[in-house]
Amino acid sequence: MPRSFTAAPRRETLAYQNQTLSYTLVFRSRRTIGFAVRPDGSVHISAPAGTSPEWVAQQVLKKADWILKHQAEFARRPAPAPSRRYEAGSTHYYQGQPYQLRFAEARRPAVAVGGDELVVAAPTALSPAQTEALLHNWYARQAGPLFAESLLRVWPRFAEFNLTRPTLSVRQMRTRWGSCTPRSARIRLSPELVRARPECLDYVLLHECCHLLVGDHSKAFYDLQTRLLPDWVHWKTELNKLPK
Repeated sequence: MPRSFTAAPRRETLAYQNQTLSYTLVFRSRRTIGFAVRPDGSVHISAPAGTSPEWVAQQVLKKADWILKHQAEFARRPAPAPSRRYEAGSTHYYQGQPYQLRFAEARRPAVAVGGDELVVAAPTALSPAQTEALLHNWYARQAGPLFAESLLRVWPRFAEFNLTRPTLSVRQMRTRWGSCTPRSARIRLSPELVRARPECLDYVLLHECCHLLVGDHSKAFYDLQTRLLPDWVHWKTELNKLPK
């Protein structure tokens, strides 16, 4: 069975339209050249063994616009949010403000905000999973009143449409911040939204209220959302920065 050929990777740089285009080049036992742009913006090229770096450079220049387009798309994506931790001193958010987690002893489990701390109290030491569950339940209890306040801020923007005022409920959702059933005017919001700034919560609620008028995510929907909240992209970006 013939052995495959793979040379050591090499770094190459080209000038293209007053820009520097760098890429990692590796020669392999293959018949065609392959291009890949990774999420970090790095460019990786696999070329057939026996071809020259000069020939590869010519192919890269032909593909330069495609490479730059994909690099720009990756650059526009928000950075992955850090994961939450549940030990003393770790940072947690409530209404967009960061709080340091502190543990205290108490007869009954409880969570409270004190100064710049989020205090978790319990009769005995808690595991990370127990701390997570306690915090989750606390966020859920805060959600109802905060969602009602948000509706007071958002709903006046819909006065011109003479709609039925929606009913809000709290529901944990794995992949969405909220959902709407236009027929019954029911809007469900994730309790995780209480961790975000009130403006982010208002954006999500306004988004769901827009579905009372436009059921899908068509151009008409986004035109309506932009008219009612011109800076919604900013608040969506802020929301996506929250630790998962």
